[in-house]
This record gives sequence, structure tokens and C-alpha cells, in this order.
Amino acid sequence: MRSLLAAALLAQAAPSTPVEVAAAPAAWKEPLARASKAARALQDRLQGRLARALSDGGPAAAVAVCRDEARQLALAVERESGVLLGRTSDRLRNPANAPPAWAKHAVASAAGLKASAVAPTALDLGDRLGVLFPIPVRGTCVGCHGPPESLPAPVKQTLDAAYPGDRATGYAEGELRGFVWVEVPR
Repeated sequence: MRSLLAAALLAQAAPSTPVEVAAAPAAWKEPLARASKAARALQDRLQGRLARALSDGGPAAAVAVCRDEARQLALAVERESGVLLGRTSDRLRNPANAPPAWAKHAVASAAGLKASAVAPTALDLGDRLGVLFPIPVRGTCVGCHGPPESLPAPVKQTLDAAYPGDRATGYAEGELRGFVWVEVPR
């Protein structure tokens, strides 16, 4: 069964035909495994840092982790795995996290979907694959990404100072927050 994202992409003119990772050609198995391992490593490291920050200083401290450490964690995973990767969304908090050109269409097509409706998707980029792994909003995420009126004052102040053009609030648990994108050599 095709996810809503893959169906939406197939219904529109996309840079290449998207393929759900679960239904990808056998020749893509090894690079997709590398992409998945790298995406998991980034998410695990970032979630670990966020959990410590939340425990030590609350949601405002978690904002600082995303602002100050997330890109460095991604660069470390890139060096270790030989892939390029990052996080992106249709509703950016940090403009530096804009989707790569190959992912723009897919990211826009997934806007507003529930995370459960979006499967990991791969696109053929020629000598490499572009892979998108959905990021669901979890309960702990709403402390910084929830409805603006429900965010604690210190979080609002931290977000306003760090991200004046923030568009990454208003989420509820279970919604699609964005993607980890990976470019992996074939």
C-alpha cells in the first residue's frame, strides 16, 4: 500500500519518481541501509541531547540544543557515514534547514499530513539516492513546537530571540514535523 506522500508525489510532476523505501529496487538495498543507519544515528544523538537538556533546563534549554548543536551532530554523522544529511520541514524554524532542491517537492507535498501517513521515500538522483525519513511530533516535542498560546513564556522568549521568523509551532502529537533528509552515494 502506497503512503499518502508517495501517492501525492506520483500525482504531480516530481524531480524523479519517488519510491517508498519498503518497495525500493534491490539495487538500492545497501545505500538505503546506509541512509537509514545515518538518519537513525542523527535522530538518536539529537534526541539524547534534547532529553538531557529538557531534564537539566526545560524546553528553553532544548531550543538551545537545536540552535547550537544539531548541525554539529549532523556533521559528525556525515563524517562517520559518508553521506550528507540534515533536517527540514515545510514550516521552518531555522532557515538554514531549508530542504535541498531535490526534496522541496516532497516536503511541500507532505505538508499537513499525519506522520503515520508518510512512509520513508527515496528518489533517484543519478549517482546517489535522496531519502526522506519522516519526523513525527511526539509528546515532548510540543513543549517547543506546540500551539503558540500553550508555550511557556521562557520558551516563547527563547524562540523569539533565536528565531524571529519561526514557523515551527502549532503542531500536535502525531503530526508530521518534517524530515531527516539523506543523500547517499549509490
